[in-house]
Amino acid sequence: MNGIIERYKKIRKKGMLEKKFNGKYAFVGIGNHSINNLYPVLNYLNVDLKYIVVRSEDTKQLVENNFDNVIATSNLDEVLKDNEIKGVFVSAHPSAHFSLAKQILAANKHLFIEKPPCSTLNELTELIVAEKTSTSTALAGLQRRYSPVFNMLSKKIKAANYYTLKYKTGGYPEGDELLDLFIHPLDALFYLFGDGNVENIKVVKGNGTIVYLAQVQHQNGICGTIEFSTAHSWTEAQDILTITTPKGEYVTENTSKLVFNSSPTVMMNIPLEKVKGFTPQSTILYQQNSFLPVKEHNQLYSAGYFNELETFLQICENGNSTNRSQFAELTPTFKAIEVLRKAK
Repeated sequence: MNGIIERYKKIRKKGMLEKKFNGKYAFVGIGNHSINNLYPVLNYLNVDLKYIVVRSEDTKQLVENNFDNVIATSNLDEVLKDNEIKGVFVSAHPSAHFSLAKQILAANKHLFIEKPPCSTLNELTELIVAEKTSTSTALAGLQRRYSPVFNMLSKKIKAANYYTLKYKTGGYPEGDELLDLFIHPLDALFYLFGDGNVENIKVVKGNGTIVYLAQVQHQNGICGTIEFSTAHSWTEAQDILTITTPKGEYVTENTSKLVFNSSPTVMMNIPLEKVKGFTPQSTILYQQNSFLPVKEHNQLYSAGYFNELETFLQICENGNSTNRSQFAELTPTFKAIEVLRKAK
């Protein structure tokens, strides 16, 4: 038995250490988000970063001191002319994403770009055209489309009736709450249920806080209610999506947990629980396990970062992976953001 276990461990270790991606890549930006969420995944995947593009000479020196065999540069044109570069990762200041995306696609380099890829629906339309005229592909970093929880949900909720979504954080004075915070849960709704319209919007403003209350009517007939808030707490932030189906409710907690709560049986319009009682049943379909130190239970994996970056790399290397976040697929999300912004 020990021999079988050791053989399995050796095979698993070999699979983890084998180099899967042979191309060379560039990364534009080195902020907190990149350092904490993106670079660790690329390091795990043993990706060959040839360039890191920065803005200042001070940062350039820091990159050279901390990244071996990486060229730190502020000259993006130089990077885009390098025929060795298969793809470019962009996670810079959001205000720069639109122009960077157009520049990189014009150079026919594959593009991974963190959210938001642009600021308006008109800009998104320009990016869609830019991608069509390029020989390369773009993938936007809206990672819920790649998280295990939302991919499981997409297969289970074909017969959904309606949903409620509560996404509540603390104050956010340093940025645009619609593009920086609420874009993730909003985009996940259109990924799950398809195109639709945001209606009956109520905006509640407080002392530096804002709350959006609204309904979303999807073209497939599914209706949902949303509450997006910065008037709550960062310490006890809430991110709960409840989807009601004829058989019961699916409930998510962020991207770390998915539970199914079964409904009591009804026969001939009679609730059988009134006749013989009902024992509620809850089934945990997915749960991030912080006890097990493996990739599948790391928050970067459950949140979708790992799968989205691996998908982009597979597209760059052999083009045979499913891109769930092409620019064209983000149109419903940006339409909804503009409607919410006008109500503000």
